[in-house]
Amino acid sequence: MLPKKPLPAPLVILLDLLGIGVMLLVFTLFHHMLDLDSGVPLRNIVFGATPMPAASVSADEPTLAPESTEAPANTATPAPTPTPAPGDFSATFPTDEPNVENAIGVYKTDNLRVVVTEGHTEDAVYYVADVWIRNIREFKTAFAKDKFGRGLYEMPDAIAEHNNAVVAITGDTYGSSSSSVVIRNGNLYRDSGDGDVCILYADGVMESYYQADFNLDAVIARGAFQGWSFGPKLIDNGAVPSSYNTTDATIAHNPRAAIGYYEPGHYCLVVVDGRQGGYSRGMTLDELSELFLSFGCVDAYNLDGGQSAMMVFQNQVVNQPYKDGRAISDIIYFGGNDPA
Repeated sequence: MLPKKPLPAPLVILLDLLGIGVMLLVFTLFHHMLDLDSGVPLRNIVFGATPMPAASVSADEPTLAPESTEAPANTATPAPTPTPAPGDFSATFPTDEPNVENAIGVYKTDNLRVVVTEGHTEDAVYYVADVWIRNIREFKTAFAKDKFGRGLYEMPDAIAEHNNAVVAITGDTYGSSSSSVVIRNGNLYRDSGDGDVCILYADGVMESYYQADFNLDAVIARGAFQGWSFGPKLIDNGAVPSSYNTTDATIAHNPRAAIGYYEPGHYCLVVVDGRQGGYSRGMTLDELSELFLSFGCVDAYNLDGGQSAMMVFQNQVVNQPYKDGRAISDIIYFGGNDPA
């Protein structure tokens, strides 16, 4: 058999250039068509709940004249009662000293109070950060690398340290998906996604929504301040949900990270250790829902758990993460630096 004749050098160079061109084209298409995260917010959401429009008189209806034009009797006008601005929880912020009997960590200032405790069930170990804030701006979130975008990851404790967080928990790992609603610190970064969504409003109310019930325009009009897409929703009308919008593997025993809501200005962060025989098996979603109900929470939402689940308090990892944890794309935190 005769040996193959090598291709002429100019043809080899031309083929190499064509190959490089194809690779550049593929990269460009991937970057510009598939990667839709520019790092710039789509819009800034007006801080505070949107007021209802004032009632108006129809053009077809006559305007009633006053019954009398006489001056009213001289009566004292009561002084107006100051109304707290949306997101001001001074009236409910606790002023007493926190109960530290079973606490493993306590932090208290004029604007923030955090009490961290450890709990146990028959086969799980969990940690709770009970959080009170005086103003909604104390409820903060941060991105890995201080930038919004897919593929950006850091360990949760590293993100917490960068932001001088008092207490922090893993977020919804938005960076692992291109399909999720992302609202952070009053900025809308991504406006479409699948699954249950949790919204924290500027007036301090937190509500989680089933996918079929979620309306982005409505929550923006109401004054959404933070928004996460992971789930599922953990409390349905004051009870454990009859089903969850997720996979069987997620429903089973796992390490967990989740957030609960009591009232405006009062929240709790929960991390459950798991997948560690002899120490902590983890919790099912039913068990996690029941835990939040036992605390008295009226809403709760599941965040990125598994190996990601981590709680950090004053630069120390509180729990025992599975396989020492892993890098994630975002955290929820209180105290420390204000978001950029």
